[in-house]
Amino acid sequence: MTVPATTHLRSTVSTGSGVVAHRGASAEFPELTLVAYEKALEQGAEALEVDVRLTSDGVPVLLHDPRTARVADRDVWVHSSTLDELSALDLGTWHPVHRRPEPLLTLRSLLVMAEAYPHVKLFLETKHPVPTGGRVEVALRDELRYFGLDRPASHAESRALMMSFSVMAVRRFRQLAPQVPTVQLRERGNVLKSWPAEGFGAQLMGPSIGALRARPWLVEYWRSRGMGTYCWTVDDPADMLLCRDLGVEWVATNVPSRARGVLDGPTRHS
Repeated sequence: MTVPATTHLRSTVSTGSGVVAHRGASAEFPELTLVAYEKALEQGAEALEVDVRLTSDGVPVLLHDPRTARVADRDVWVHSSTLDELSALDLGTWHPVHRRPEPLLTLRSLLVMAEAYPHVKLFLETKHPVPTGGRVEVALRDELRYFGLDRPASHAESRALMMSFSVMAVRRFRQLAPQVPTVQLRERGNVLKSWPAEGFGAQLMGPSIGALRARPWLVEYWRSRGMGTYCWTVDDPADMLLCRDLGVEWVATNVPSRARGVLDGPTRHS
């Protein structure tokens, strides 16, 4: 296989391995809720991971699944529900630790909260496949534009990063907001997805921790191509140390307090 040659701007990277709160501090608090994100920041997270879907009336909201059965008191389809209908759901009581009601969080509400944390980065994932198709990328671009986040001075200084498992979604967003860096997410089994992603100019590759365990050489390979690495979802301390030792720039975890302690600990020596 021939890997396409392409010129990349240097990726937006951190010093050492930065902690990304995966859906917030979601081990202790209901995922994608305001309390989960606020607690993650208290625990030292340097970035927040956000899942974005569209309501039937075109509002970007923070929900991971296409249906609400797993995290709400009622099961509805996100794409066929209005903002008002989704706002009536309890998204907190289901959580085995938190067990208290929490409301739906819109992308705009998260971005308002993030204004108080100007040094925190936002990894914004558009979910696919969805009936709304590319409208979710347009909605994300519009919200970033509203907050002045669509035209950073450089990729390295950008507070927002768009990401998706869909190569076409990443490509689409690159066309909509070329100054916002992108992350191509990957499962362990879809190693070939990196090649077209490189051609579309992604600044970071986003493998699962399983993919890095199987192919740790990928981090150095991507670095040689001018790309950084975002690894998900890393909750085991041994995996956190693996990411740090490989030079992974961003480590997404459900337990940011644990990750902060591990990644700030002494470096291992062989």
